[in-house]
Amino acid sequence: MTAKDQLAGYVALQRLLDRRGALRKERDTPPEALAALRTQFSERHDKLEAARTRRAALLSEQATVQGEAEALREEREHFRKQKSQVTNMKQLSAVVSELDHVEMQLKAKEDRLLEIMQGLEAAEGEIASLGEESPEEKALREEAEAAWNEVRAASEVELGEIERDLRVVQRQLGEPAMTRFKKLWTSRKPMAVVPMEGNACSACHGDLRPSLVQLVRTAEELQFCDHCRRLLYDPEQFPPSSQ
Repeated sequence: MTAKDQLAGYVALQRLLDRRGALRKERDTPPEALAALRTQFSERHDKLEAARTRRAALLSEQATVQGEAEALREEREHFRKQKSQVTNMKQLSAVVSELDHVEMQLKAKEDRLLEIMQGLEAAEGEIASLGEESPEEKALREEAEAAWNEVRAASEVELGEIERDLRVVQRQLGEPAMTRFKKLWTSRKPMAVVPMEGNACSACHGDLRPSLVQLVRTAEELQFCDHCRRLLYDPEQFPPSSQ
């Protein structure tokens, strides 16, 4: 196998690996529009669930506090009756003290009930404003999901074809050439084999010696960038259609 044939194989491998990476990203990364719809749906769902949870907690507390307030009202009535039946100042002072204590506790419960009612009103308003996903929004999101699933399915098919092409090129190159490529790929991936860009390396953009540029164009031997040590090729000799 000539150096030019080996270089052609390496260029083909690089392009196949580039395409495989792009397809994997396409397969695994939802489009921005779909990601935005998913985020919108997720945020709305989370806020709605949080509002519902808050409402449920407030309703439960409301029932508890209302029961406690009712018990305090009954206790207040008891002390009020006692107050009307006392026969001396000592008893009156004791009953008034108890009554004041109950009144203070009852006021705290009633204040808390007012806060709960305000919280419930706010939660109900948030739930009403958020609402469930509308049929139009759901249809738009599901349409975007379906479109991406089609893209993913097509990517999977092409990925299978690329894997087959990779195996073919690897067999054509043979074990020694593949061992050399793997070493280069390990140290320079994802761009191990790169085209010249005028008189510069397209990867690191370092200027190439005129003599190196000429050697790359002749392709009689494998040539590497002096700066980044990537394998160079002349794009005019290896256009994309030659994969």
